[in-house]
Amino acid sequence: MTTFLGRYDEVDDHIISLVAHGADVRVVRAGRDKISVLDGFASALDLPTWFGRNWDALLDALRELSTDERRRLELVWDQTHELREAAPETYATVIDILEQVADERDDLGVTVVDR
Repeated sequence: MTTFLGRYDEVDDHIISLVAHGADVRVVRAGRDKISVLDGFASALDLPTWFGRNWDALLDALRELSTDERRRLELVWDQTHELREAAPETYATVIDILEQVADERDDLGVTVVDR
């Protein structure tokens, strides 16, 4: 499931609620272009060394992403506004990837924050 929040939504309250419900919340900053987006996912999620910083590798890495406590995993893709405006194709590709992985995994939720 993907949740979309705007710049005026209570993002901190949303994250607090996810944590209160036992989720393993991971926040990823969007970046300004494809390279910074892929770097942001790699560093925020501590992706494996085989992560090739391309769309297929991101999809594969997100499919394999786990949480130590086997809790529900919640990805919060934050600060997407600048990317959506500057590189709409990159934004759309990441949304497609996140939604595909969320549809495939029962233990994964995604929140996209447009601020």
